Amino acid sequence: MSVALPFDPKKSPLKKRHKRADFSCGKKSLDVYLQRHAGQDMKRGLAAVFILEGESEVDIAGFYALSSQSIEAGDLTELSVKGLPVERPIPCTLLGQFAVHEKWKGQGVGAWLLGHVLHEVTAHAEKVGSFALIVDAVDEEARTYWLHCGFIPFPSTQNRLFLPMKTIKKWLDTE
Repeated sequence: MSVALPFDPKKSPLKKRHKRADFSCGKKSLDVYLQRHAGQDMKRGLAAVFILEGESEVDIAGFYALSSQSIEAGDLTELSVKGLPVERPIPCTLLGQFAVHEKWKGQGVGAWLLGHVLHEVTAHAEKVGSFALIVDAVDEEARTYWLHCGFIPFPSTQNRLFLPMKTIKKWLDTE
């Protein structure tokens, strides 16, 4: 999270004060999620949605949503499954939504936000077991981004990718 941003970064759970209608990342499904579904997902306990506030506490520079997910060991790559139990589901963390406002693209906001996510999920994994962080790429551009970030595609679902917690912890330990 050592990326310098053009504003003072503040992270907050999604609140009513945040101007969701003004958010546009260029991906309609992500914009619609934030504007129409994120608040309901939080109320129902389906996701924890966090906002990176922009130039003011109501502006949204970016957001992400985290929830629990479990997978079968057989869904992973052969190398990744080594040592995992095959008789029960493997707990993971799902980064279900991740987006940066178009205004802030190319200015380090995505890198800052992802760095924050990685710190959050590893801290959480120490309290509640989680083998990996999973993302579902909304399109080929997103898939390329996640691959660039070191995520590994699931063999049977190329737009679903994962990053083992042990890899994230190694990265964070070298900061």
